[in-house]
Amino acid sequence: KPKDISDKLPRLISLIRIIWVNSPHYNTRERLTALFRKMSNEIIRLCCHAISLDRIFEGYVSSSKEDLQGCISCCHAWKDHYLTAVQMHTQFSNRGWVLDQTSIFAQVDAFVQRCKDLIEVCDCQYHFARWEDGKQGPLPCFFGAQGPQITRNLLEIEDIFHKNLQTLRAVRGGILDVKNTSWHEDYNRFRAGIKDLEVMTQNLITSAFELVRDVEHGVLLLDTFHRLAARE
Repeated sequence: KPKDISDKLPRLISLIRIIWVNSPHYNTRERLTALFRKMSNEIIRLCCHAISLDRIFEGYVSSSKEDLQGCISCCHAWKDHYLTAVQMHTQFSNRGWVLDQTSIFAQVDAFVQRCKDLIEVCDCQYHFARWEDGKQGPLPCFFGAQGPQITRNLLEIEDIFHKNLQTLRAVRGGILDVKNTSWHEDYNRFRAGIKDLEVMTQNLITSAFELVRDVEHGVLLLDTFHRLAARE
């Protein structure tokens, strides 16, 4: 599991260093860079196994976010252990550390960004469709003559959001495949749809507060829309 990977990394890095220092034939820059790149690929592969796209798109928001954060932490730990080894080697060895760091971590950095994108997808499900962990929260109750209309508008926003979400789920190529560059276009399209929903939600909040006649009603509305407080 991603949380178990970090402890194994220092020993693996040391073993690669032993090969580098002692091997008469394998210690070329290209071969060692390739070996470290294989480690990056293996870490990404293990992280992909820990992420369920089905659960993400079916509204298991909080548990999916935990899994994604675990993968991001694992990738950061890999980079930190590597940089610590570089520092130690540079300090105590008479030969420099001359490996191509950019190519070792290019895919790891791309994978971390992909995880952050999916965390944003989880947040949007919580903000715009009331999903928590596989269940939708209760539909808020709006008071007054305009209450049913505000509820209809809220359900319309949720409906548009679910259509955007299903479009993103059906994208071509693997969502977790960092070589799949089409994800950027698909995700940007999803984000553009979210921007429209933010405007619609702002208008809905404004029209709901226009009907407030006393403090209690105002506080109830604040509570209803509080889940959106994390958004700009």
